[in-house]
Order: sequence, then structure tokens, then C-alpha cells
Amino acid sequence: MSQTSPDVEQLLRLISRDQRLESLPRTGWQICGVDRPESIAAHIHGVTLIALWLADHQPPPGANVERVLRIALVHDLGEAMLTDLPRPVKELIGKDVVDQAEDRAADHILEALPSWRSAFQEYRQGQTLEARIVKVADRIQMLARALEYRHQKRGETSRFFDTSTSFDARGVHLAAEIFQALRRHFDDKTWFDPHFD
Repeated sequence: MSQTSPDVEQLLRLISRDQRLESLPRTGWQICGVDRPESIAAHIHGVTLIALWLADHQPPPGANVERVLRIALVHDLGEAMLTDLPRPVKELIGKDVVDQAEDRAADHILEALPSWRSAFQEYRQGQTLEARIVKVADRIQMLARALEYRHQKRGETSRFFDTSTSFDARGVHLAAEIFQALRRHFDDKTWFDPHFD
């Protein structure tokens, strides 16, 4: 039997770390009383889908779609080690401590993937169009999920609509309009039928 190359072992280690995200819940929803909330992996999938849509709708010169997808896929990968820390916990611990822990987790998980680590850092800094798209997609996914849970009567999720930071369009094309539509659904107590009607 031949030896496995270091690159293959690296991939398998990454897969094992990523798979943890499927079983780790988004704890902010648990605090709101949502039983069996989405996993971190489901959240990342939703953010990636929304970020791709936003990237495809940017006016010329547009966004680097490959970079958007790379950032979206790694933006919460550190939570495989840290879990999803809800906002009240982050506020109690302090931003600097949370940032340091997230950096150390990203360093550990992405140690052999410098371009992926760079994408994580780009997201954290939030300066490029691609990073801003993913940050906006993260908020859109969260607000849409809050509406879904409210529609399903699965918890009290209105607190996610109580902060103006949830609605920061960050200069991303169509984001302000999307946030207005989400707010309208919240105010009207409407959401989409689960049967595709």
C-alpha cells in the first residue's frame, strides 16, 4: 500500500474539521427558543448562495465571483473549533478577545492553506467589495432565517430586527432594497409558503 501524500492528508483533515459544522447549531437561535436550529454548515451554505447572487448582480466592473465564494465558504470555518458564539457572549467577552480567538482558530484550521486564510482575513477586515458582499449576505441570511422561524412559530426572533447594524448595506448593489423587503416582511408578518406556492 502506498503512502498518502501530505496534500491528501491535509484535505482529509480539513474535511474532518469542516464536518463538525454540520452538527454544531447556531446558538443565537437557541437563545431565542428555536428548537433544533440550523447548523453552522447550513448557515454557511445559505450565505454562499446569497453572496453568489449578490456578486452576479453587481454593476460593472463587478465582483470577483471566485473570491466571493472563497470568502463565503471560509467566513465561519473557525467555528468548527469555537462553536457559534452568540452576540451576548461576544459582548460579555469583548471584541478583542473574540477576534483573537477567531484568528487562532482560523490559523489552526487553515494553517496549510494561506490563500484561504487570506480570504478569512479579508472577510474580517470587510474592506473589499467581495468581503462586503459576504458580510451583507451573512446579515440577509440571518434575517431571512429569523422570518422563517417566526413563520414556523419556532421562537421569538424579532430581536434580530431591532438593531440598525443588521441592515447595513455596506455599499453593495441591491442590498438596501433587500433589507427593505426583509423589514417589510417582518412588519407585515409574512413569509413564503413552504410548499412553493
